[in-house]
Amino acid sequence: MKNLIEKLMDKARRFSIFDYAIFKITLFSAGVLLGTYFSSFFLSNIGLVWIVFAVSYGYMFYISFVRG
Repeated sequence: MKNLIEKLMDKARRFSIFDYAIFKITLFSAGVLLGTYFSSFFLSNIGLVWIVFAVSYGYMFYISFVRG
């Protein structure tokens, strides 16, 4: 398993900006599809979705600007 992760990390280091853009579009599309199929679940648990967003956003802000 560790060998597989090392190979994937090596390939990710060689990604271009275009590759990352396609990766982001893929993740966004998957999120929209999941949101479409599970909309009733997410609407009934919208508070949990906001908490996950706020915590992950706070963490990303911290590692990007505070921890530097």
